[in-house]
Amino acid sequence: MLDDANMKTPVNTPGRNKPERLPEGVAGWSWGGFVFSWIWAIPNRTWWGLLGLVPGVGLVVRVLLGLKGRQSAWRNGRWDSLEHFRRVQRRWSMAAGAVVALVVIALVAVVAHDRPAPRSGEHAGEQLEL
Repeated sequence: MLDDANMKTPVNTPGRNKPERLPEGVAGWSWGGFVFSWIWAIPNRTWWGLLGLVPGVGLVVRVLLGLKGRQSAWRNGRWDSLEHFRRVQRRWSMAAGAVVALVVIALVAVVAHDRPAPRSGEHAGEQLEL
């Protein structure tokens, strides 16, 4: 027998229980959808996200997945509970954050590596006298 707490937790199954209003915590920006695009779309059953593979529309699809991906994933996915949905989306967001951090670190390393080293005896704002 289910207890009252489990009965109050929204459960989503495809084709059924599609409320007009989304449960609290479903709507919002999807970092997983934005960063991973079509890769995120497949396990989240957000099939229109596969349009991200089409040249020329990838950036538009990424932004749309960021804006509406969570809502689409909730309506199309098979979630045990709202908590399950939130946990999965949080993992996607954490993975997206890690990828973005690695890209930023790599870019900083490349820029720092390409910067010419100061010649010996030179300091910022000073010139050597001959």
